[in-house]
Amino acid sequence: MGNTSTSLLRSSPAWLMVPALLVMAVGFFIPLGEVAQWASTLDLYTQFFEPGDPYRQIMIDTFTLSIGVAVLTVALAYPVAFYLTRIQGIAQKLLLIAILTPLWVSVLIRTYGWIVVLGRTGLVNSFLLAIHATDEPVQLLYTRFAVYVAMIQVLLPIAVLMLYSAMASINDTFVRAARSLGASPFNAFRHVFFPMTANAVVSSAILVFVLSLGFFITPALVGGPNDVLISNVIQTQVNETMDWELAATLSVILLVSGAGLVALLVTLVRRAMQSDLSGGVK
Repeated sequence: MGNTSTSLLRSSPAWLMVPALLVMAVGFFIPLGEVAQWASTLDLYTQFFEPGDPYRQIMIDTFTLSIGVAVLTVALAYPVAFYLTRIQGIAQKLLLIAILTPLWVSVLIRTYGWIVVLGRTGLVNSFLLAIHATDEPVQLLYTRFAVYVAMIQVLLPIAVLMLYSAMASINDTFVRAARSLGASPFNAFRHVFFPMTANAVVSSAILVFVLSLGFFITPALVGGPNDVLISNVIQTQVNETMDWELAATLSVILLVSGAGLVALLVTLVRRAMQSDLSGGVK
C-alpha cells in the first residue's frame, strides 16, 4: 500500500495541492460564493455607478491611498533591504531583529502608539515646541498624513523582507563584472542589479497595495472624517446598520476592481521592462 501511494505521488505531484485547495475552498471560495449571492441585487451596482454616489468616491480614495502607501513603502524598503545585503555578522542580525520585532506586536497596539506620538501633546509636538519650531501644537493626528505614516509603518517590514530575500539571492559576480568592464557604481546598479530585483519590487508593491485595501483599524483611529476607507464602510454596514447586501456589493466591487487594477499594473510594468521581469540576466 505504501509503495502504491509513493508511486502515485511521483506520477502525479498535483495531489500535493489537494490540502491547500481544500483550505482555500473552505476559507475563501465558499465564503466568497455566499458574499456573491448577497450581492446579487443589480440596483445596488447601478446606484454605485451613478453620479454623486458617496461610496464610489470613498472607493476611489481607498485606491488612491493604497497606491500611495505601496509606492512609498517600497521606496523606503528598497534601500533598507539593499543595506541588509551589504552588511554581515552581528550588525545584520541585529537589524533583522529590529525589522521583525514590529511584526510581533498587534496592529492595534502599533496604531495606538502613533496616537501617542502624533497627538497634540505627543512626542513630535513636544519636540517641535522644545526647539521653538512652532508656537502651538501642529495638527498631525486625525489627518491623511497620520494614516500614511501608520500604514507604512505596519507594512514596511513585510516589504523589506520580500526585497531582502530577492536581493540576497543575486550573484554579485554580475555587478562586479559590470564594474570591471568600466561601469560606474550607479550604472552597475541601474543596469544590472536593479533589473534583477524588478520582480521583487513589483511583487512587494502589489502585496502592500492589496493589504492596504483591507485596512480599517488604522484609518479609523488616526484618520479624520475625510479618511474613511471602503473597508470602514463595509465594517459599518455589517456590524452596525446590518445592511449585508450593501456590504456584500461593496466587497465584490472592491475585489473585482482591485484584481483588475493589479492585472493592469502588472501588464504595464511588464511592457515597461520589455521582459517578463526576470531581470537583466536570463
